[in-house]
Amino acid sequence: MSDKYFKIDEVAKITGLTKRTIRYYEDMELIKTNRTEAGYRLYSEDDINKVKEIKDLRLKLGLNICEIKKLIGLRDDLDSIYQCEKVDINTINDAIAKVKLLYNLTVEKEETMLRVKNNCADHINKLTNILSESENKK
Repeated sequence: MSDKYFKIDEVAKITGLTKRTIRYYEDMELIKTNRTEAGYRLYSEDDINKVKEIKDLRLKLGLNICEIKKLIGLRDDLDSIYQCEKVDINTINDAIAKVKLLYNLTVEKEETMLRVKNNCADHINKLTNILSESENKK
């Protein structure tokens, strides 16, 4: 990635989020930004990508902040394991347990989304039938 940094106004435009939401993500320790000597936040392209990912996880998958925080922590742990920075058995077993929990969470979300999808399809069919019957009576 480049060494280019962006101010929060630019990040808000790029991500479609409010500045308050972006600051909230930082307050919740989902992202860590650099600061100027005057205290202004500076965001790298990696930070912007992480903000976009958090947005997608919240809006598209319906994960809450706690779940996202666990997911990001898990990714950091996995990166450390894969780069041989953390190779002790307890860390690896903990990572395995977290991945299994995440897997189960995604299965539950998929099942829920499938039920919602099927319900929507049923409603579309029923409403289409009612519309057709209504038009035939005219």
